[in-house]
Amino acid sequence: MTGDSGRNVLLDTWWRPDAAELAARLGRWVAARMSPSARIVRAWFPAEGGSSFNLLFDLADGGAVTPYVARLGSPAPRYQTFPDEDLGRQVAFMKAVRSATDLPVPEVLRYERDRTWLGAPFFLTPRYGGRAWPSDPPYNFSGWVLESPPAVRHRMQRKFASVLAEIHSVTADKYDLSGLTRPDLGESALECQVRYVRLLYEWAREGRGYLVVEQALRWLASHLPRREDAPCVTWGDARPGNLLFSADGDSVTAVLDWEGAILGYPELDVAFACVMHRYYQTRAEAQGVPGLPDLLRPAEMAADYAEASGRTLADLRWYQVVGAARAAAIQVRFVERARSAGNGRFAGGDQALGMAPVLRELIET
Repeated sequence: MTGDSGRNVLLDTWWRPDAAELAARLGRWVAARMSPSARIVRAWFPAEGGSSFNLLFDLADGGAVTPYVARLGSPAPRYQTFPDEDLGRQVAFMKAVRSATDLPVPEVLRYERDRTWLGAPFFLTPRYGGRAWPSDPPYNFSGWVLESPPAVRHRMQRKFASVLAEIHSVTADKYDLSGLTRPDLGESALECQVRYVRLLYEWAREGRGYLVVEQALRWLASHLPRREDAPCVTWGDARPGNLLFSADGDSVTAVLDWEGAILGYPELDVAFACVMHRYYQTRAEAQGVPGLPDLLRPAEMAADYAEASGRTLADLRWYQVVGAARAAAIQVRFVERARSAGNGRFAGGDQALGMAPVLRELIET
């Protein structure tokens, strides 16, 4: 559901604590764990972000001021976006990709498991410079990406594809990824994908039915592809909005947001990127905005990915359904979380899900 400005009204941040209060508590942790002479001089929440909980802050110590990000877990289960939230798993994936590739995955400087400091576990990374593609409202509504020349946008698309290819080079036959498996979700990586979406949906819906998600889950189970190659690390939330680009768009300065990372196959990330753009484009066109119809199209993304990786993708439609169903299940969570907070604006059902038309078209094509 979107407002007239293109903003997603489900991405509320009402549950965030006061940034100044949180910074004061973080300051006590910094003094105890990092440097007794250090002090936080500025702290704030980013303008975007509905599923993650990041506090940006500047730390002064000995005349130097250093920018950081504290990524926190949800302060209570009712604020979670995912049923299996696990910062330790995020840290493990980030460390695995950072050690195996040259990608600018943020360095985890500290991981604090003790909830008493901030009310939730958290980890600390440097704050990297660069520009992300806007997500709320999306980049095809307004902002610097829309205003960039087409050649720059397509150059960033190719760079995005090369980032995905490098993430996917971290495969189970080359690296020890045994600590990243999810035996609780199934024996094969594909089974894990479907079962995870079902787990997310069943947890999120709070007893209310969303027909299009249930149809998609049945479709996925009945069309399960066969794979014999080794699974790889997949990013999970593969969107240009989770990359930071240099000012000229020629390089990526950070690869962010690993909460959805899971072992799987490359098609999962490529398909998700295309599905999310299709969703943004559908939103734009519904409001009379031309958007960017020539960007992140499946055939072109597959070609860019093949050029970067030397790998030909298969069964992209199946993986697009996985990605759209997962995104729809997250929207179910946002709807039900808003309803539980007393917001009667959302009636529930398929009509509340912005991803529903995209998902329905994919499974009915």
